[in-house]
Amino acid sequence: MRKHNWHPKIVEDYLKKYYKNPNSRKTTLVYLKKFFETIEMQPSNFLKLSNRNVEDALFNYAEDIEEKPKKTQVACFSAIKKFLDRHEINVKAKTWEDLRIRNNLNRSTYALTKKATPTQSDLKKILSYCTGVKSRALFMFLASTGLRIEESLLISFDNIDMKKREVELVEEGKFELPRYTFFTPEVQEQLELWIPERERMLQRRYKTSKYIRDQFKNMGYEVKREDIFNTHTKGKPYYRWKVYKDGKELSKEEIIGMENRVFPFDYITAQRMWANLLEKAGAPYNKKDNNPKLQHPRYVYNIHSLRRYWLTQLMFERANKEYVDYMGGHWTNLDAVYKYENPRMRAVLKEEYDQHMKGLLIFESQPDVSDIREQLKEVTHENKGYEDLIQQLKEQNERIERVSNHQFDRIRMLEYRIEDMSYQRAVEQDQNATEEMKEKEYLKKFPTAKEREMDWQRLYNLMKADKNMTAEEKTRYWFLNDRIYWRLRNKEGAKKHWIDGLIAPKDM
Repeated sequence: MRKHNWHPKIVEDYLKKYYKNPNSRKTTLVYLKKFFETIEMQPSNFLKLSNRNVEDALFNYAEDIEEKPKKTQVACFSAIKKFLDRHEINVKAKTWEDLRIRNNLNRSTYALTKKATPTQSDLKKILSYCTGVKSRALFMFLASTGLRIEESLLISFDNIDMKKREVELVEEGKFELPRYTFFTPEVQEQLELWIPERERMLQRRYKTSKYIRDQFKNMGYEVKREDIFNTHTKGKPYYRWKVYKDGKELSKEEIIGMENRVFPFDYITAQRMWANLLEKAGAPYNKKDNNPKLQHPRYVYNIHSLRRYWLTQLMFERANKEYVDYMGGHWTNLDAVYKYENPRMRAVLKEEYDQHMKGLLIFESQPDVSDIREQLKEVTHENKGYEDLIQQLKEQNERIERVSNHQFDRIRMLEYRIEDMSYQRAVEQDQNATEEMKEKEYLKKFPTAKEREMDWQRLYNLMKADKNMTAEEKTRYWFLNDRIYWRLRNKEGAKKHWIDGLIAPKDM
């Protein structure tokens, strides 16, 4: 029999009738294909065999798969048993029990692979090797929501409420159970950073997304591959995909609009991203399970360990197990309650999650300051008027300071005059001093021409910078101050001393 393109009609009809989930159909098809290839018989012919021959075929198959992991063997026998039951091939319960005993299969089997559950410090170290927000947002999202990787890659923006930090799954996941789960504030921050980066990524890779192509094909669109040869490819073929509707090619915006998933990539890409982080983190995180019964070695800290981290941390925080099982997608009594919309019970779930959220935080958490930010906006709006008032007071204070400086200069001039008059009286009363000695001693008391020039220039600059004084007021103010100096002494020597080296302002 042919080993490729194995799709017997009887099997296809059976899968279509009894399996709704595409992944379940695919898995069951693999098990049935392996079984019929082992016994070298077509399904239609096998169903015509007698019960005795059917039992012999089952024991031959049990011998062929006895080296496989026990959980895989149980799954194979379950798929075959259901297929035979639905086609009214009644194999005795005793026969199935003999098959179980022959291959040493327990009634409760567990996965053969070794698994490890990371701690908060482990995840902190692994995620510290993330070079971009793409991987950090995805893996932190998995660790805080408890979603399976397949479920996370199907989540769209219609299923997420960023403000409430809530995720809604509607008949998706392993058991197709509608449920709600939540994520932490640090994941909310990462998602906000991921949204613009996601848009840039789609702008670059929208023509290479297999998910988008499959969506268009399922909707009846025509998807064509176009080979390109140009100088940039150095003779090697380069191709791109084009989508047509009624003979018209869809635009870039229309194609990107079809991709509404939060994380627009596939399972293999996510696995590679996680494997790269484990290799960068080194031992013991990159340790693999080298069991010879496994087809491929697997990481002990696999991507599913993020879900185990979520479950373990909530258990350590003593969260309600019934609520945890519900949010994690395990069958519980709450499924009957949450089958329909129930806002009150959803609020209870959110409260339970927030109460034990501390155990799910990976990096050093920051408090929820959303309410404080809103209050800060209101206070900032109210203080806007105060800022204008403060600016007006500053300008008024500057004007007062300039006027004070002007008055200080005038007081200083008056002090010069009073001191001069006192000193003059003392010198004139000295009968023993000659006129030449009196004049020489008197002139020592006056400031030099350079000092006078500095005082004069400072006064001029202050008046010039004062925008509240008119040109006429400045001229009059300058004239009054100037006359005080000129009237200090009536002698020609004193006058000459004051104006020596003085640079008079030209624009006054």
